[in-house]
Amino acid sequence: MKNDPLDPRRRQLCSRSHADRLAQQMCEDTTMPFAVIRTHCPMQPYRVVRAAETAPDDAVELEVVAL
Repeated sequence: MKNDPLDPRRRQLCSRSHADRLAQQMCEDTTMPFAVIRTHCPMQPYRVVRAAETAPDDAVELEVVAL
């Protein structure tokens, strides 16, 4: 039995697919590039930031740009 401290709603909000959708929506709304970054925090394993705000040591999983 897996010992998962997150309830199903938090797990959904913390998912990679949710971060991808959020980055896509933010890019469409602002026409600015956004990136999905992997973190080491179990409560926020992915973070969406402006692509220009990423650091060289960030683990960028996805970058979304408007064409």
